[in-house]
Amino acid sequence: MAELLRKPTKQKSSYMKRIRDLVEHDCVQGARRLVAEAIRLGVQDEDILLWQRLLASPKILEFTDELEPDRTPEFDWLATHGKEYLGQWVALAEDGLLAHSLQLAEVEAAVKTMTLNRFPLLYYIQAEHVYIGISSDYKVL
Repeated sequence: MAELLRKPTKQKSSYMKRIRDLVEHDCVQGARRLVAEAIRLGVQDEDILLWQRLLASPKILEFTDELEPDRTPEFDWLATHGKEYLGQWVALAEDGLLAHSLQLAEVEAAVKTMTLNRFPLLYYIQAEHVYIGISSDYKVL
């Protein structure tokens, strides 16, 4: 395989075949070096640049619990105040009500203007629902 990496050529087809062979044989580092060599020698074809993006070192992203926040405060608020907003859309965050309206678009527009630490809960309170809080359980009557 070392021979594949050291063969100097500017032909795109030669690089493409060699890169594909290396990837198929699970030699990702070798394929990365070959892509870098091709670019360094001036082979900047669309396919070579695509391989460069595909073989780039992975980026580590930080994730927070925001993907699955604890919504207990929002549901507690709904149990306590939901009946006051029957037939409306509400936007809730941990501190309580952020916005309410008969139209979802109006609630969304209001929330977009706010700086929030977490994503709000958008919820439609149906007119026939009454929320009763029993510890952390909620029943729809």
